[in-house]
Amino acid sequence: MWIEKALECNLTITDLIIKQKGIRFAELLNIQDFNGSSGWLSNFKQRYSIREYSKHGEAQSAPIEQPPEIKRNLQNILKEYQLDDIFNCDETGLFWKMEPTHGLSTGPLSGVKQDKNRITVLLTCNATGTEKLVPLFIHKYQTPRPLRGIDKKTLPVDYYWNSKAWMQVSIWNDYIKKLDKRMKAEKRNIILLIDNAPTHNLTEDLQLTNIRVHRFLPNVTAHLQPCDAGIIHSFKVS
Repeated sequence: MWIEKALECNLTITDLIIKQKGIRFAELLNIQDFNGSSGWLSNFKQRYSIREYSKHGEAQSAPIEQPPEIKRNLQNILKEYQLDDIFNCDETGLFWKMEPTHGLSTGPLSGVKQDKNRITVLLTCNATGTEKLVPLFIHKYQTPRPLRGIDKKTLPVDYYWNSKAWMQVSIWNDYIKKLDKRMKAEKRNIILLIDNAPTHNLTEDLQLTNIRVHRFLPNVTAHLQPCDAGIIHSFKVS
């Protein structure tokens, strides 16, 4: 009855939620030694014809075949650098209020309008994984309510903001300028691999001394960029 009511309210139900509800009801009914085991969950779902359905889906873009010369050219460029000095960065949006697109139900699920509140995070790390730079964090507001009275310089991120919480050229250039200053202080010369997004353009007045920025050609980042190929996914599920 609880599941049917939850589905009527368009709530998303998962295995973990069913287990937790089962444990809660067992406590209310004074049922001893009930722990919501996987066996109980499997039998429960089978008894009431509950299985996973997709709320909605979209076709995946077919990956393109990359010319071998693109990879060879990149390898020739990277030979000039130690692995510790080869960096890659990429940003991703985090829709922190969005519900899962799959859920358990007794029948096909209808989708609901998703909450589009988001922030943008840019992750930067080197090829050996020994350096993971402080994430760049872009919020919609300069000072959201939870951060009132908090010095943003003490946060474990580089905090930026704009009305859409998106990456923009001014933010990117400020980030690169700070990174170049850090590398100059450490007397290091690095190469930074990025995609060819327009927001990653460098302004003419920006003079970099210790960073070489290498932009990937269009439509190859999913094949050549480590952040896009798995690091961002690992970050989101951690």
